[in-house]
Amino acid sequence: MDTMQIPIPPASMRTKINNKNRTVDLLGKGEVNILKQAGLTEVSFKFMLPNSDYPFNQSMLMSFQKASYYVDQLEALKASGQPFQFIVVRMKEDGTMLSMTNMKASLEDYSIDEDAEEGYDMYADVTLKKYVDWGAKRIEVKTDSEGNTKGTVTQDRSTAGHDIPSQVTVSRGRRCSRS
Repeated sequence: MDTMQIPIPPASMRTKINNKNRTVDLLGKGEVNILKQAGLTEVSFKFMLPNSDYPFNQSMLMSFQKASYYVDQLEALKASGQPFQFIVVRMKEDGTMLSMTNMKASLEDYSIDEDAEEGYDMYADVTLKKYVDWGAKRIEVKTDSEGNTKGTVTQDRSTAGHDIPSQVTVSRGRRCSRS
């Protein structure tokens, strides 16, 4: 998740492909389903935040970090309001790669669970949602000599990392200024 490597792989991970279909009732026909494209994918899992040094800690970069480090990382991901790369590599015991998930995601929800039966360790339960870059597109409109008009997309601009102004002021004959 972003620059944080999860120390101990979760026992399970749920990937939910959401639905955007709509159901309507037609007179004389009954209920029908209007099919639409799939919604944004959600990934949820629970992982250990160790406060002890375990031999099964698989983090190559952060194997000596305590639970508070991971809690701080989750807080920073949530507070940033920015998408991040979420990468999962699935491998066999012999190191052969089975598959890989690599998607831009946002941290939707997380909770920290503490239980006396777990000793000093904690668990984080997280829900991520796929992030799709979106933004304004510049369209160049040209009319040929026969009067046919054609529009061409000249630039696709991502909104990632850009603040959306709360107010825009427009004056006659001037460009927009942000407030």
